[in-house]
Amino acid sequence: MPAQSNMYRLKPEDIFGLLQEINHQENLEDALKLLTKRGLDFFNSTMAGIWLFEEQKFHSLTISALTEQQERFLKHSFLSSDLRDFFKGIIESDAFFEPKITLHEIDEQGYEHDFRALKKGYSFTEWSEHLREFKIRRILCVPLVHYGQFFGLLALFSPNPFAFDENSVYWLEQLMPLISSNVYEQQLRLAALDREQALSLLLRGTEILVKAVSEDQLLAEAGEMAMEILYLEAGFFHMEQDGEWIIRSPFGRLKHLEKVWQEWMNCDKQIHFPSGYVPRSTPTLRILEKSDQRDMPYPVKRIYVHPIIAHRGIVGELWLMDSGVRNLEQTQEILSAFVRILSMSLETIRQRLELRRLATTDCLTGILNRQGFEQRMLGEMANTLRRGTTFQFLLLDLDGFKNLNDTQGHPAGDLALVHVAQNLQKSVRLGDIVARTGGDEFAVVFTDLKAGTDAIKIIERLKKNLDLEKFGLGITIGVAEFPTESQDYETLYKVSDRRLYIGKQNGKGQIIVRD
Repeated sequence: MPAQSNMYRLKPEDIFGLLQEINHQENLEDALKLLTKRGLDFFNSTMAGIWLFEEQKFHSLTISALTEQQERFLKHSFLSSDLRDFFKGIIESDAFFEPKITLHEIDEQGYEHDFRALKKGYSFTEWSEHLREFKIRRILCVPLVHYGQFFGLLALFSPNPFAFDENSVYWLEQLMPLISSNVYEQQLRLAALDREQALSLLLRGTEILVKAVSEDQLLAEAGEMAMEILYLEAGFFHMEQDGEWIIRSPFGRLKHLEKVWQEWMNCDKQIHFPSGYVPRSTPTLRILEKSDQRDMPYPVKRIYVHPIIAHRGIVGELWLMDSGVRNLEQTQEILSAFVRILSMSLETIRQRLELRRLATTDCLTGILNRQGFEQRMLGEMANTLRRGTTFQFLLLDLDGFKNLNDTQGHPAGDLALVHVAQNLQKSVRLGDIVARTGGDEFAVVFTDLKAGTDAIKIIERLKKNLDLEKFGLGITIGVAEFPTESQDYETLYKVSDRRLYIGKQNGKGQIIVRD
């Protein structure tokens, strides 16, 4: 019992003095550092630490020890997995947690004595080697609890087998509710500060998203914003495109791994969506199994999937990767606001593109109208001059179209126009241009083609492919070459139109390539 008589006897004035010192500290971290330092003297300890329980892990908040070796050990060591699992189970059960101080007795070999009889639900057996090295004989665990919610742990380590008597436990029971309340309030303040900062970034980023002029720019900007606002390390957009779901605009650590993730996604879809991918209609947090992580380019424990909903429904998803560092649930409100802004910006861009398409597209045939054709022509003329090549510009006019409309009606005429447009598109190459420039007049540009025998053969084959006999129609074609015969659009058009007129006057159904 001599060791017991040498222990410091805690007095009320010690606690009151400690509380005064804590209240004079500028911030909570300094206050808790002071608490662990005083804990070494007041509670006859050689090591003391406070750990917060976040993201299913214990993170050291403040550590104090008599030696540098002990302090390094506590800072860089994870608390026992038994300890983590025990409190994790309590939290997940949503049960009201009763703050109960527990005493762990350690034998000379560093193992807890009669653990099963104590029935605490957790142990420090993973630290047995170090406990033996530091000659630790008792560990006192004090849960940090605020209104039944567990969020941390104070642990005191003593080499004295008689440490932590009833007097010490009594004062700790009085002191810890105050400390717990302060820690909890500090966490709330930090969370509120993070949220305020995220909202500020979101408001500034809204202007950037609204000004995006293309989907690619929008998604690239949104990916960078997601990392900055939500403190995320990686993610991508999973977008519907022509009936397929593909990865677009990966950001963060995935920026240069798009192909790898596309392969992983394809395998994942085959397993979970063998009949075709079905997007999530609500935000979903997916916990990955080890089998899911096997082929990933870097460790990911969870994936948060948030649907992107436009006017016509779900058009994509935002996939956010979590390696276990961030708590995505706490940013749910910010994330939802972010995705809503993204969805509205995406809808605006798509509507703008659709209006532009409608303004340059012939509504009957689906090919370019005169306005759209002129825009394409100006671009192709510049490209042709830059390449130093030529192209053939064709004006085509149907022979007998007025008679078809007069005898069989306009529906028959419309069918003939659609028929011509479809066959023209089938008869040209990918870089060529096809348009309906008026009534029964069409235009075709054969890019990178020089006038001559080969050009005539191509044009004759085009004329034959139109298959107009079924409508009782023919076609006359006027041809001009750019830039040989003209270097501006208006003059080029007049040359082709003049030759088209010559073909009409000379019996129709002709191809006129020179005056």
